[in-house]
Parts: sequence; C-alpha cells; structure tokens
Amino acid sequence: MTTHAVGMFRATRRLARLCPEQVRRMRFRRTRFGRRGLAEEHVYAFLRAVVDELIARDAVEASLRAENARLKGALRDWQSSFAPRPGRW
Repeated sequence: MTTHAVGMFRATRRLARLCPEQVRRMRFRRTRFGRRGLAEEHVYAFLRAVVDELIARDAVEASLRAENARLKGALRDWQSSFAPRPGRW
C-alpha cells in the first residue's frame, strides 16, 4: 500500500486529538450517592479512548519510519548510480 506524504500529514493531524494538557485536566464523575470513588465506567471509557489514540499514533509512526527508510534507500541508490567511479577520470 503506497501512502503519500500529504495523506500521512493529514492522518497525523487527525490523530492529534488528545494532548497531555487534556489528560491532565480530565476529571471523572463521582459515583452515585452511597458509594465512594469515581464512576468506574467513565474511567474505563476514557482509558479505552487513550489506548485507541496511542495505537493509532503508533501505527502512523511505524508507517512514517518505514517510508523514511524507503526514501533513504532510494536516495542511497540514486547517489551511488551517479557517484564518480574510480579510474574513469
């Protein structure tokens, strides 16, 4: 599957929804009267959202690293094909 740099940029921007400041400010609802602590389902829903975002970001990063390696290899090949060979001059 070929991915263009523009598409990767857009995907990266789309995945950048959750920032550290949002996590720091996150407050969970308290449980109903008679129970102590936080609403467990709210905490787990938030954790699932964080995990989903991290998985998506890791996938984008892996794709970008693979594309970077491919481009470096192509550049190396191109440079070696135009490099002066000893004894030709």
